[in-house]
Amino acid sequence: DVLLARSFGHLTGIAITLAHHPDPADPDPWIGLLLVDAGLHGQGHGRRLATLVEDRFRAAHRTAARLAVLDNNPKALAFWTALGYEVIDHREDLQVKRRCAVLRKELSAS
Repeated sequence: DVLLARSFGHLTGIAITLAHHPDPADPDPWIGLLLVDAGLHGQGHGRRLATLVEDRFRAAHRTAARLAVLDNNPKALAFWTALGYEVIDHREDLQVKRRCAVLRKELSAS
């Protein structure tokens, strides 16, 4: 799914989600991408978009979410861990073989 976030008619961010990871042993949906307009960083747009994605996963009766953060992106890692995601693994990304941290968050009922 692709989600577009808007504020006062202007595009503020985008999220791309995957209902299932290519690895059949991985039961969780993934946040494949979450981007916020760089000029709007620090204003809560990313947090709101992440919450919207999590709410959609909950509505689909999913109990957790995963994502990956490149090892050379400490700001993104800090963002996601502040939202309650925990690093559960380190591996290469499937497409371009860059090292990344895999994070997971249990989604409690809201």
